Amino acid sequence: MFAPQLNQSFTQACYPIDNHAHILSEIYQTNAALACYCSAANWALSQAAKKFASQQHGEVLRYQGAVNNDLASNIDSIFQTSTHGNLITNHVMLMLDMFVTLFEPKEIGLRIISCDHAHSPAFHQNQMIVRMACALGGTGEQWITHQDAEFLPMQATDTRHRIKQPDPAVINHFCDGDIAVYKGTNWIDHEVHALISASPEFKGHDARLCIYIDFLA
Repeated sequence: MFAPQLNQSFTQACYPIDNHAHILSEIYQTNAALACYCSAANWALSQAAKKFASQQHGEVLRYQGAVNNDLASNIDSIFQTSTHGNLITNHVMLMLDMFVTLFEPKEIGLRIISCDHAHSPAFHQNQMIVRMACALGGTGEQWITHQDAEFLPMQATDTRHRIKQPDPAVINHFCDGDIAVYKGTNWIDHEVHALISASPEFKGHDARLCIYIDFLA
């Protein structure tokens, strides 16, 4: 079970961001809530994702298991008939390679979603160990720092703390093509630094592909 035993430290959360891929390893910092590799999608990749997303809505792929050749073939078969679909396949495979290098998982959860509206518009802390996320064809997930979060009092029906909708001025978002990894509440000793995020913002029906990889075991 992936459960780094790090010292209990409730220091202020940090959010390492850089345009070099090695920044992703900073997720292992005790107080890092996320690490983001700023890698803007080129025009061809972004347009390929937009076109695919506009033609096929909803969940494109949901997978649970090992990262192997069968998974790679499955991803390739989904996008191979779409214009420049090979660019999307290559990007997903790059993310999988990065995820395996970072965490050496035995089992992952992979979701590729074609969406034109927010699935989780409320800001929240995700209940997982760690996740890699990327949006193609539009901006990615929104997030705020812990300092900017206002937790609301628990109600009888609540299963976790709700977070007040933040002021637009303090909301950040990942850019088209950025690859980010961020912590959830199940990373042992890091619960307090789980990222506070919400689905990407949609203006109109600007469809895009959202890719999520979760560590399961």
